[in-house]
Amino acid sequence: MIFSNTSNYMLKYQKAKAKLVEYDIPQKDYPKFPLNSNELSYPVVYILSRYAESVIENNVADMEEFSPHLVAASQYFDAAVGANDRAEYDVDFLLSGAASYFLSDDFGSAKVLCSEFFARINPETNVPQKIMGDLLGYLLLNRDFHISEDTPDGEKVCRSLLAYYNTGEGAEEIQNLLSEYRKVIYENDAPMEIYYVDILCAIVTVALSKSSWSLLPRYSELDQSLWSDYLKSPKAPRMLWPAQQLIGEKGVLKGQSAIVQLPTGVGKTKSIELIIRSSFASDRATTAIIVAPLRALCNEIANDMISAFGDEVLVNQFSDVLEEDFSLDLFLSLKSKILICTPEKLSYIIHHQADFLDEIGLYIFDEGHMFDDGSRGAIYELLISEIRGHISWEEQIILLSAVLSNAEQIQKWLLGEAGVLASDPKIKATPKTIGFASQTKDIHYYSDDSAQEDFYVPRSIEVIALQKRPREKKQRYFPELTDAKDIAIYYANKLCKNGGAAIFANRTSTVLTVINRIIELRDRGHDLAEIKGNSDGEEMNRLAQLMSDYYGEQHPYTIACYLGVVPHYSNLPNGLRLAVEHACRNKALRLVACTSTLAQGVNIPIKYLFMTSFMVARNSIQIRSFQNLMGRTARSGMYTEGSVIVTDPRLFDNRNNRINGGNLRWNDCTKMFDSSASEPCGSSILSLVQDIVIDYQAGFIGSEVAKFIIENYGKNDCFNQLISELSSALLERYPSKTNNNIAESVSFRKRTMEAIENHLCFVFSNDENTDRQAIASEICKETLAYFMANDDEKALLERIFDIIALKISEFDHSQLKNYARTMIGIDLSLQIEKWIAENHLTQQNYTNEQLVKMLISFFLETHTLKKEIGCFADICQMWLDGCSFVEMHECTSLPIADLEDICSKSISYELSFFVGNIIDIIEINDEDIVNPLPNLLLLQRRLKYGVKTETAVSVCEKIFNDRFLANLLADEIGHDAIEANSIVGVMKSHKEDILDILSAYPTYFSERLQWICKD
Repeated sequence: MIFSNTSNYMLKYQKAKAKLVEYDIPQKDYPKFPLNSNELSYPVVYILSRYAESVIENNVADMEEFSPHLVAASQYFDAAVGANDRAEYDVDFLLSGAASYFLSDDFGSAKVLCSEFFARINPETNVPQKIMGDLLGYLLLNRDFHISEDTPDGEKVCRSLLAYYNTGEGAEEIQNLLSEYRKVIYENDAPMEIYYVDILCAIVTVALSKSSWSLLPRYSELDQSLWSDYLKSPKAPRMLWPAQQLIGEKGVLKGQSAIVQLPTGVGKTKSIELIIRSSFASDRATTAIIVAPLRALCNEIANDMISAFGDEVLVNQFSDVLEEDFSLDLFLSLKSKILICTPEKLSYIIHHQADFLDEIGLYIFDEGHMFDDGSRGAIYELLISEIRGHISWEEQIILLSAVLSNAEQIQKWLLGEAGVLASDPKIKATPKTIGFASQTKDIHYYSDDSAQEDFYVPRSIEVIALQKRPREKKQRYFPELTDAKDIAIYYANKLCKNGGAAIFANRTSTVLTVINRIIELRDRGHDLAEIKGNSDGEEMNRLAQLMSDYYGEQHPYTIACYLGVVPHYSNLPNGLRLAVEHACRNKALRLVACTSTLAQGVNIPIKYLFMTSFMVARNSIQIRSFQNLMGRTARSGMYTEGSVIVTDPRLFDNRNNRINGGNLRWNDCTKMFDSSASEPCGSSILSLVQDIVIDYQAGFIGSEVAKFIIENYGKNDCFNQLISELSSALLERYPSKTNNNIAESVSFRKRTMEAIENHLCFVFSNDENTDRQAIASEICKETLAYFMANDDEKALLERIFDIIALKISEFDHSQLKNYARTMIGIDLSLQIEKWIAENHLTQQNYTNEQLVKMLISFFLETHTLKKEIGCFADICQMWLDGCSFVEMHECTSLPIADLEDICSKSISYELSFFVGNIIDIIEINDEDIVNPLPNLLLLQRRLKYGVKTETAVSVCEKIFNDRFLANLLADEIGHDAIEANSIVGVMKSHKEDILDILSAYPTYFSERLQWICKD
């Protein structure tokens, strides 16, 4: 065995030495390692050499023998550079490490070491080494290939490679030239040159075998000429990464529908691009639609697709306002099209224009594990079911997820025999080291085995006395060794010079706590110099300016920007989130305090993730959510390793304590890092017949709850009565239990029932003579819920769909068409119809002010707000007037966190959606004398974005979505009513003045404007 147990220990010690350097531990504090890890240099060089030789000679037996050890060799070379104890060999370690990563199919890590190699290369490097570096730079970094004139044979190899990647021809000639070049080097009998020329030959051989010129035509079964223009462009990959090879081997580039289950950061974006290109090139589709769960993720995907395709195709991102901003006229364009939207928007489109689906040839669902995502999971499941029933074998559907542990089950439901599962456990994300803080001031690292520690970093914390405040007697220290947030801040300051860092907070209020602590430390004389010093001061000032406009100059968020730290969570204003993500990507800031929003697909490059807690609200974070969060660290091609550091010392220190449950908490914690322990994706619809869990002790049997709903469905107080009965039963059985999730669980069931109800209205409205009970039964049996259910659950699900169909049967076909468009349940649709009639909305000419008051009053009658407030109408008006949160706070005295929640959820989403429901009802009842629709349509969009004018709305929809800057630019333009399709032209005419205004704000906005206004 080449890599023995001793070798494995040496590798761990080498990694430990690199970690000691990373943490700036003085050499006097280094632990005494029982083995000299430097002695591993010879075995790893031998592994790399022999593997290279076996590739050149096509010796399969030797390749199989040495291949499993390449990863360890690459990690050793990488750690040897990090250990900083043999600097004279760093260039060799970097180049050998890049080669080892490359030959083990980890192109992202190879890219990182290759970049570092070019930063350190000596002009006098020997010829094979220089050529190999240039080759890797060309393949991985798109660097120019500097042809060496030092040797005719090396020059010939370089020229032939350039010719091949420009034309796709001449692969055999390259192999011949390599053979000649290798022979010449061997004749020189210089060991280092022989070492490098063998690696060079192996890399070229592997690169040619994975060349895009070779594989894309084969995988897609398209003639090379159809790929030629693309492959000659600098945007095209020289080689296909393992994830792209997998989708090719599974037939996805030939049109095969698939579930693609691969870890984060292995080339998903490029894979999506290649799937779309092959679909367009083969004429299987002229229109592709990409569906992603978050507006921010849709923005990111749209930017990626525009960058990839340029002017070749039309990229159209629908707004997430539920309004008719789409048209089938879009499909009259001669260009191929990529459409991007959220699931809710696609459902809305289909409910308004069922023919829309006829034009789509390729469906791509990103972050496709949303079937159990609360009540929106039901909408998503029904949407997928509808598309699945609509498409023929000619259309292609792709569902992607990094955390779909039951992907095979989802594949069988969604695709049956007509699709494939593209998944490969050998394709790994960039590795993560898992560290646990301890009150001993050490940090303990684990990898695969939670019972076996890999190594530890001793004395990594220095506790410092803080300045006392006036009249303060007690001495304060930093970090407090029992405080997870303190330890996270300490390590973030210590390590952020090595890469971006994120401190995970389990709720928004904890984000503020972390930021307040950082400000307190500054005030007490402790300078977190690394956080601030490794940030771009000018960009942080720009972020502070925008933060101040929203929250005021004295708000902790604004002050924190000047210290180099920013917040990131779902209710943060959209423009601020975009600016923060852009600054992170461009390494302008190094520390983010964030909630689990970061796990939902947003790509910002962080090296360190500090976990202060594994709880979200009162519940433990889902393993798959944590796995997704962990996947944000160490983006491929940026870092070779990420670090997740658990900063609550009680978890490690009490791991063996059985008395207080420390061992159980340790087991729960370490399970989070095990991808095989990830929860399977479930179904929100199936939850209707599953148990309501209060806590480990109490709960309610799901079948009994479902039977109550079935027996009482259609009564006005059905769900309120259910809440009352369950609450009484809980109080009777457990008098001490006051905090429970009964109301939340019942409300979830109500929203899920309404989603099914609306979907059935839509289906029934498409055929006037349909047997509604029979169709409802068929739809039920087509759901993921039914596919996953046991026999008893299936029977209950059929009864639920049956009683919903029975309720719908009371309405005629024209009414169903009305209700299907609203995307809500029948009861609320009836209330809206009644309200419109009682208020003579289509007969009386109301002013905007009157409309707003009436709508808010009606909204409050029909919706239960989470926060009972008496000034909701005032907040709505201030939101529409463009007021900042600090201005709202001064007027209402409500905490800013509550105002964020009200504006983001209750107004921007729920009230805007509600106005859309009213618009839909009015549009269908085509008996208008006075047409309130233009006013309502504009009001709906203003509520969505929180802006004053139509011009500001247009800025949000077509330029960038930031309410403060949209209002500011609308004022600069001086026209209130510029429509979305005209705003870009107007921006171009005011470009210089607008850029001057934006110069004080984060660079994201000026760069976005420059791109939008490019000729």
